[in-house]
Amino acid sequence: MDKDFKVYNFYKQMQVNSVILSFKGAVSQDLLSRLAGSLKKKSIKDDPNIGRRVFGIFIELSQNVHLHSAEKSYSLAEDRPIGVGFLLVSEADDCYWVSSSNLIKKEKVTHVNQRCAHINGLDEEGLKAFYKEQRRAPQRTDSPGANIGLIEMVRKSGNPLDVQFFDVDSENSIITLTVKLDKPR
Repeated sequence: MDKDFKVYNFYKQMQVNSVILSFKGAVSQDLLSRLAGSLKKKSIKDDPNIGRRVFGIFIELSQNVHLHSAEKSYSLAEDRPIGVGFLLVSEADDCYWVSSSNLIKKEKVTHVNQRCAHINGLDEEGLKAFYKEQRRAPQRTDSPGANIGLIEMVRKSGNPLDVQFFDVDSENSIITLTVKLDKPR
């Protein structure tokens, strides 16, 4: 740990930014279930509709880390390597922010960025059509999952994906995906 890192300062930053949940590490199915259960209780108590949407987007982002992170840790329970990353849910006066961050191979950055830009450029009908098209498409052998998570997050939130990439080294970048969910007025 950097000698200048202060846990108290980190704690204060989390309070100032109204962090409801944060986690860094291997995202196993068991952990995902526990974190999601805790989040569901916290977010649904205020407004069941937005609570379900926060929960759904948290699950999608968690699964992205679980399945697609370039950084892996071996899970004895799942008997295979699983993704390592960071998950964060925070609350503002008018919205919730749900974010994930994980390692991604640089050769995948352009494709993911183009896919997010394409999804962000679709209107509600376009999202619906693209969702149906992706559901009917054969699953890619090089990528687990149904290939609809990004689409679902935009449909559930009504807001575009905020995707950012940060160089780590010559082979890897960090991808940060953030989804904003507006609170009802």
